[in-house]
Amino acid sequence: MGLVAAVDRQQPAALPTELAMPDEPFRCGSRRILVGMSDIAFGIIDASPGGPLRPERPVAFKEDLPAEKRALAEDLQALFGALGISRRRYAVRRHLDPSSVTRYLNGDRVPPWDFVAGLISDVRQESAPLTLQAEAALRETHRVAQSANRRHSAMQELQDELASADEETRRIKTRERALEQALHDRERSLSESTSRSQHLERDLDNQQLAHRADVALWEGEYEQLRRDCDDLREEMVHLQEALAVTRAELIAAEEQCHQLETELDAMAQLEGGAEGASSLMAALEAANQTSSVAELVEVVGDLEARTQQAIARELVSAASRSRRVEEVAALLSGLQRAGLHAHAESVVPALVMTRPVAETAALVGELHRAGFEEGVAAVLRSSVELKSPCDIVGLSLGLHRSGLGELAESLLTAAFVVRTVSEVVAVTVWAAGTEVEPLSLAALGPAAGRRYVQEVVELVIALRAAGRHKHAESLPVAVAERREASSVVTAMECFTSRGMTGEADLILSATQSRGVSHVLALVRALVQGRRSHDAASVVDRAVGLWPADSVATMIADLYSTNHFPQAAQALMGSMRHSAASTRSLLCCLDEAYPGAEAVVEMVAATGSPERAAHLFTSLETRELPQLAEVVFQHTLREKPTGHAGMFLQALDHSDAAVVQEDQLCARARAAQGPSMAPLLLALTAAWRDSAVTAVVRGCTGKRDIGELVLLLRQLHNLDNRTRPRAPDVVDQIIASVVQSWPTDQQAVLVIALAGAGLPQDADRLSCRAARQPKFKGVLKYEQTKHEQKVLSLAFWRKGSRGRNDEQSAP
Repeated sequence: MGLVAAVDRQQPAALPTELAMPDEPFRCGSRRILVGMSDIAFGIIDASPGGPLRPERPVAFKEDLPAEKRALAEDLQALFGALGISRRRYAVRRHLDPSSVTRYLNGDRVPPWDFVAGLISDVRQESAPLTLQAEAALRETHRVAQSANRRHSAMQELQDELASADEETRRIKTRERALEQALHDRERSLSESTSRSQHLERDLDNQQLAHRADVALWEGEYEQLRRDCDDLREEMVHLQEALAVTRAELIAAEEQCHQLETELDAMAQLEGGAEGASSLMAALEAANQTSSVAELVEVVGDLEARTQQAIARELVSAASRSRRVEEVAALLSGLQRAGLHAHAESVVPALVMTRPVAETAALVGELHRAGFEEGVAAVLRSSVELKSPCDIVGLSLGLHRSGLGELAESLLTAAFVVRTVSEVVAVTVWAAGTEVEPLSLAALGPAAGRRYVQEVVELVIALRAAGRHKHAESLPVAVAERREASSVVTAMECFTSRGMTGEADLILSATQSRGVSHVLALVRALVQGRRSHDAASVVDRAVGLWPADSVATMIADLYSTNHFPQAAQALMGSMRHSAASTRSLLCCLDEAYPGAEAVVEMVAATGSPERAAHLFTSLETRELPQLAEVVFQHTLREKPTGHAGMFLQALDHSDAAVVQEDQLCARARAAQGPSMAPLLLALTAAWRDSAVTAVVRGCTGKRDIGELVLLLRQLHNLDNRTRPRAPDVVDQIIASVVQSWPTDQQAVLVIALAGAGLPQDADRLSCRAARQPKFKGVLKYEQTKHEQKVLSLAFWRKGSRGRNDEQSAP
């Protein structure tokens, strides 16, 4: 009852006979009004510094006044007394008739709630606010009093419901705007993070070789950004789901408001008599009930032309709710053909929410037969967003039984892509044992290709927990067949981190059956993801199954992207095949960048000495001596002496002809002298003294002093300072020269070595050649034969002869 803090039901309500003191609460019968945080009397209230306010004497009640109205009148008089003004003055303030205020306060008429709410607001401004409990009690007293007046009670209830529904609608709209703003912020953050992540990926690819020390730092930041991107994507999904639910709630609230407005209009027309029957809405309602579909389309077009879109949309909505499915489909199709797409699409969400599943399936069938595919898509899209998993399966069954299996699969596919993991599992469970279970299995493929990788892993786990093992097993295969290479590697990492190595291996195995470009991208992604072992297995499988031209394409691509170990592995793996296949592969490499020679040189540069020796022998046995020579020369020129020595040892163990002594001697005779320095040092490192002797014999056999001097200088330049090997080689060269060269050439060589800045070698040769009897004289002669000998008779004879000739000249 009203604003009662304590109600004594045993005592009859009575008016106060005298005013209470300011420090004592005012009582209406046994009713005490609670204001704010303390009890303030409504009789005499000291609300201003000037002293207490003196309200008018309370109006008298009729003797036959019902108890409900009397209780409300008592509460209203108590509230009004708190203002301390006259009824006429209050009527002027509120733009009311003074007699109406008097009838409200004496209980003759039950005032509308707007009057009571205004009185509460005025009391709040004058003194202190009512407590929530007091205001709720007053609202209940007003409702009970109004229920006594049957003519207005139903309308008031509808008005209250409309107010509540309108408040709920405003709240939902506010929430929708907040969610849209949050979604926009997340999308902007995701775009910025994605752009920065892509920039970091490019920097990592370009700087990995030159700045390996910095790669670890950048990778940490990249991983953090990727996790941030994943988190933002998850937040976007949740926000999108919340936005979809909010929009559905908004549609329901709008529909409820519309229904309440319609009922209020109908009740107002009943109360107002026959004068409202001719209104525009009544005419539209009559048109909805009596007109055909074609006539409704014409009416909507006419309203649209007169810029009365809201009325036109309301007419379409009312017709869609009240008519049969066939007529609704015909109406939507007609609107589409008339160019009124917006009206046709605006009613679809409400149709999907209000119509049963069977009618929704029938509507889709009718729209499909009418050729209105946009309407079909709108109905399916709204069904995915608004219907429960059970209803989605029911709608799919209805479409399948109507011969629309493709639409049923499209519906399931869309649901699997956009609904949450738990809802996807629920759909598969509801579909179990039905006619659409195969369709649900096929529809999971696109979901695996479009959902986030983490969600796919969670979906596999959830499906297994729900007993849907076939669906769970199909997801890794779908990931392997539909995802790009980098996403496939990410999925493998996610499955591995959850202990699901079998699924990761299945993905790796299945994804290799795709095209050459995908496998190449997969190898690069595996290397970047530090899964070199998996990259090696992918390369080995491709080499074993692909034709020569595809393997050549793979090697060229890996070489161009600086994946040298994988390119070398592919070439060495192809060497295990037949000679014809290897020659075909190298011919294909010659036709593309960078060419077979550069690839072979790269393999020799990046591998071990044993692998370089195996490559050399393989090329020789396949009758490719030019490429074999590339391996031989590159290893000797570019690798350290110890590495080159191990290479020659491996060739010796395989009985390669190139390291036989006669072949080495012939090579030394045919080549220029300085080019033999790396070979001599490598043979010395390999402890092949006889082979060193053969090369030295070939180098000295030409008796070319200039080349021999350059060879000795090159030996000293290439020699290792910590472990010198050149002195031993120089000693063998000097011994061969002393043994096989004439004395005069030995003397000339000593002079040439001294002049070339090799005095130690000149001294060595001079000391060793001095054991020959005539060497010193020949050396002295060669050293002094061009000097002027002023003490010689020949010198002076030659001079006097010159002077006599001058005197005899004319």
